[in-house]
Amino acid sequence: MCGICGVFGHGDGETVRAMLSTLGHRGPDDAHQVGGDDFVLGARRLSIVDIESGRQPVSNEEGTVWAAQNGELYNHSLLRSDLLTRGHSLQTRCDTEVLPHLYEEYGMALAEHIDGMFAVAIWDDVRKIGLLARDRMGKKPLYYFLIGNALYFSSELKALLRVPGFERRLNLVAMHHYLSYKHVPHPLSIFEGVFMLPPAHCLVFTPGTEPQIRQYWSLSFSEHPEFNDWSEEETVDRLLELLKRGVERRLMSDVPVGFFLSGGIDSSLSTAIAAEMSSAPLKTFTLTYASGSTNSGKEEDRRWARWVAKRYGTQHHEEVVEFGNFPDRIREILTAFDEPFAGVVSTYFLSGLIAKHVKVAVAGDGADELFGSYRSHRLAGPLANLDEYERTKDTSLLQPFGNDLTYLKELNEIEDWRWRAKLFVLTDEEKAALYRADVAETLVQHMTESDLCEKFENLTARDPLNRILEAEFKGIFPDQVLTFVDRLSMAHSLEVRSAYLDTDVVSFAAGLPGRLKINGGETKYILKKVAERYFPSEMVYRPKEGFLMPVTEWVLGELEGYVRDTLSPRQLDRHGLFDNLNVGKLIDRLYERGGDYNDVNKVMALVVFQEWYDIYMTP
Repeated sequence: MCGICGVFGHGDGETVRAMLSTLGHRGPDDAHQVGGDDFVLGARRLSIVDIESGRQPVSNEEGTVWAAQNGELYNHSLLRSDLLTRGHSLQTRCDTEVLPHLYEEYGMALAEHIDGMFAVAIWDDVRKIGLLARDRMGKKPLYYFLIGNALYFSSELKALLRVPGFERRLNLVAMHHYLSYKHVPHPLSIFEGVFMLPPAHCLVFTPGTEPQIRQYWSLSFSEHPEFNDWSEEETVDRLLELLKRGVERRLMSDVPVGFFLSGGIDSSLSTAIAAEMSSAPLKTFTLTYASGSTNSGKEEDRRWARWVAKRYGTQHHEEVVEFGNFPDRIREILTAFDEPFAGVVSTYFLSGLIAKHVKVAVAGDGADELFGSYRSHRLAGPLANLDEYERTKDTSLLQPFGNDLTYLKELNEIEDWRWRAKLFVLTDEEKAALYRADVAETLVQHMTESDLCEKFENLTARDPLNRILEAEFKGIFPDQVLTFVDRLSMAHSLEVRSAYLDTDVVSFAAGLPGRLKINGGETKYILKKVAERYFPSEMVYRPKEGFLMPVTEWVLGELEGYVRDTLSPRQLDRHGLFDNLNVGKLIDRLYERGGDYNDVNKVMALVVFQEWYDIYMTP
């Protein structure tokens, strides 16, 4: 696990050295760069595999092809064996070393042969060509910036701010989409001219030309035909087999691997499977709120985490999260993202505590997004069944919203992307009302609804639930979920892995019919059937609390003064994007209603943007 940066088309070693200095949190164990007249590659290293000999960037035997990567290549042992039989010479056990040799064998198709979580940079010093590639799911980030004939790239935006000639110009379209999604969607970044390489894509750059970008892998959410012939038990067997392989791959390490253990089935299942494989006790970590912020649900989480730890004999640690001064912590978190981000941030606190004990931890990320858990997932079936319900009055068709018929009818649209757009934090119409007139006019051609509609185009799925899962997998999953996992863990030099994001697990889960993901209102149905083989039903089917900070309570209580000050006319006039009067009305409405969750999200999206702007755009 590392942070990488560099430049193709320019031997700018001084700038790359400055860029590397900004990425120390991603790799505190080593910093190294190599270069020539036409390139420089740099890497910060978090030493996990081949600690003694794994320094990167690395080259082929002749020093004509150089490579650096951020991440882990889980199939590197198989690749190494194949390369050795083909006559290549490898000197270390480090997974990065296979990359220059794979490039010699497969050229621009290199990414199709590696499997893991990665952001890769390759320079061919003979052909004067640079290659960037990002992993299939979008676990590891990779930004790029073209200036003159040179292409600069980095794991994080903050490094690109060091490039000579870089101007911090706000990307209005990115900001506009952020206010609906809670994140900036790829390939945009919050800065004009900087782009995020999409997941499962590679970029080829020859100095003096425009970058060429292509997709090297795609995922189908169409139902696999074999599931019609399999019993539920056979499906459970196959899923468990794949999860075991995924967990085993994520134990690849020369340092101890810890496990997030929240008390829910996702992290508990990974822990149980790993415990059966390991000859030594696992290290597990449960994190809870301080006494003033806890609740009965979190206490149940802790009870079941303790049960799992005792059942599987782990070295268990319980840490209490103290949030401290919220505004100061939000500013810390935004410097980890470098962009406005109003999604989940509790991982920042969890990771900081776990990093005191281990460098690597396995979590349950991806299970909710593959097997169906969120409100948009739970709505897909009931909305698709509304017409049949009207004919039959069978409320089972509407589960788990059988008692919310009015809500379903308010959301219902013929096209699913339209009802999904109603779940935005701020709709296009609401944003237009908040902008100043000139800003609204500029953005009228960049509707976030249109951006969402594009994500629903050319879907492989026909099943209503799988259509939502597929559309979100293309955008919200990598841009929001995987983004907060990466940035907020790496801020503390902690690598986070997940067996649910194993390519084979993802491909299998994507092809499952919707009825095996949400059944009768029961979320993650088939995964819970797997969990039943390890845990009591009482644990498997209890409501999951989730580790979310009590932001709503804070905003409606002690943070009112902070909210009003942050979004005061004096502060908003720093950029002149918003109509001060209408922003004030939104804030007043929030406190007059005294608890509307949707209004809290709207106001906090504005607060986060304003805090980001003051950090990154104010002299």
